[in-house]
Amino acid sequence: MQDTINISCPVSAERINENAARAAAFFTIVIAAAGMLLNSYIIIILLASDFALRAFTQGKASPVKLLAKQVVQLLKIKEKSVDAAPKKFAAGVGMVFCLGIAAFQLAGLYIAANITGGVLLFCALLEGGAGICLGCIAYTLLIVPFNKQK
Repeated sequence: MQDTINISCPVSAERINENAARAAAFFTIVIAAAGMLLNSYIIIILLASDFALRAFTQGKASPVKLLAKQVVQLLKIKEKSVDAAPKKFAAGVGMVFCLGIAAFQLAGLYIAANITGGVLLFCALLEGGAGICLGCIAYTLLIVPFNKQK
């Protein structure tokens, strides 16, 4: 018997363009890598703020989301509509990772910051390159069963 994970949102009908989310993942890689290479908690905090905008609002003020949408439009990449809730959850997880990286940098724990950043970069690379959203999978495994019990 083969089990598959279908990412779905039982809470919201809000949809987003998956291709724009994948483009945003590439911008996340660039910004996070710059923040880590420069040991700049300021860059990482700015990225955390952008993740927060995407997680807790519709993302209309998110520079990363706006840039990603423009790139997708400029390259004429076809829109692929997906549930927004798992992507918002993943953005919230990204925000937590960024806050962790910044805290480690501020404490001078650069190895811990780089390990945490490496996990963030790996997740962003999976999303951008292969369309595999680990935060969305976590959402499906953690949140969806909880909502079905209600």
